[in-house]
Amino acid sequence: MLRGCPLAGSATPPSVQQIERAMAEHRRVLLNVGGVKHEVLWSTIERMPHTRLGKLRVASSHDELMALCDDYELSEREFFFDRHPRSFASVLNFYRTGKLHLVEDMCVLSFHDDLEYWGVNELYLEACCQQRYHQRKEMVLEEMRKEAEGLRERTTEDFGTGCCGELRSKAWDLLEKPQTSRAARLLAVVSILFILLSTVALTLNTLPVLQSLDAEGHLVDNPHLELVEAACICWFTLEYLLRFWASPNKWKFFKSSLNVIDLVAILPYFISLGLVESNRSTKQFQNVRRVVQIFRVLRILRVLKLARHSTGLQSLGYTLRRSYKELGLLMMFLAIGILMFSSLAYFAEKDREGTKFTSIPETFWWASITMTTVGYGDIYPETLLGKIVGSVCCICGVLVIALPIPIIVNNFAEYYKDQMRLEKALKRREALERAKRSGSIVSFHAINLRDTFAKSAEGRAVKESEPLLCDIAQGGSARAAPAESGWTEWQERPPPTARGREQPRNDVQPASGDAIGHVL
Repeated sequence: MLRGCPLAGSATPPSVQQIERAMAEHRRVLLNVGGVKHEVLWSTIERMPHTRLGKLRVASSHDELMALCDDYELSEREFFFDRHPRSFASVLNFYRTGKLHLVEDMCVLSFHDDLEYWGVNELYLEACCQQRYHQRKEMVLEEMRKEAEGLRERTTEDFGTGCCGELRSKAWDLLEKPQTSRAARLLAVVSILFILLSTVALTLNTLPVLQSLDAEGHLVDNPHLELVEAACICWFTLEYLLRFWASPNKWKFFKSSLNVIDLVAILPYFISLGLVESNRSTKQFQNVRRVVQIFRVLRILRVLKLARHSTGLQSLGYTLRRSYKELGLLMMFLAIGILMFSSLAYFAEKDREGTKFTSIPETFWWASITMTTVGYGDIYPETLLGKIVGSVCCICGVLVIALPIPIIVNNFAEYYKDQMRLEKALKRREALERAKRSGSIVSFHAINLRDTFAKSAEGRAVKESEPLLCDIAQGGSARAAPAESGWTEWQERPPPTARGREQPRNDVQPASGDAIGHVL
């Protein structure tokens, strides 16, 4: 194709008279979109005068044509647009019939960008496609927003300047981000093994066969298992202190739920050890031992440290925190049901000799295990009326418990999906960074996820943007519309590839309501 030249061998851009004469000589025009040619009548394009093609029809100068298309050849009445041709069939059908439909096998954001490029407003979508289009678009934009927020939280870590800041940053990645290196993954595996070893040692320490006797004949912990537990606690303590030292925000670190669990898993050991050693020679030693048993029970909480290395356990904790209203509603329903059915069962069974339903508070236990469908069998109704009350209580318990469960399950699935998406985004960003360093991709402007999201969300401006996604692959040199004075120099440049071509600025406004009314 000869770049905008009306005749072969022409070295200057066509004049206004040549363009107007070429436009007026033919009733039809060839639109080459990404290599796919479409032949259409000029009268069809004239129906939408405010769109890109409508403005192309009335363009009368070389600069106007190059602002609307990427290349043209007047002798062949052909205009080239360096766009993907998939959605253009739907756009062209809109010019012909006035009906705009969604392209099913196409990304909704890409379809939205194509509509903006051609100057067609998405409001013109037919009723059969509007709901699907907006639903898909909102879902994609919401996922991009969540991913951008998650990446922004991960990338706004300030460790200060100097060698100490760099050392803290490396230590933080090593201890908190297993995906950053093999050493970090190895350290995470070692931490998990210490958690499992500590849990197994705590469990085995309760077996009488493995316990030993002290001087007074009391069972005490196995000394070998005590050494194992002490080694595990030393590891947990060292890990917690190092993470606290390396954390970019100490207060945020201290109030984090996972770090609170780590602290609660460590403190009982040192508190119980201090109480035993400080009161070993006093007469209150036996009383102190009873207090120590309470702290020994708290040691089992160290198994929750696995949540740091498991997205599933984190999702469970998030679900409980997110679903506190539903859980409160469930507790209220159960409390009302327990009170009501325990009262009915008490009055139905109180006159029977040897009954265990001696009072309404005593009957609370029966109502609780019946509504939750546990039924230990230690207490049960024996009269006909009591059995009827028990049957209704069981059925109501199943219904009450089942009501808020779907909401809780949805919260769990949503958080788990968000975490998986964030992990994939981080891996993708790291892969792009590696590819950029190795030279397998060529970067241009600083494009990030927040900018992309803002552009997709109706062109809202983003004033503050941290680089959240690495540069996108771009080949060749960008081509801008040439000025008339430098047209010859621009023409002599080698033509850019389709991938490397920069899209022309889209300053075309959507079609007006009057134009659509004319079509309809």
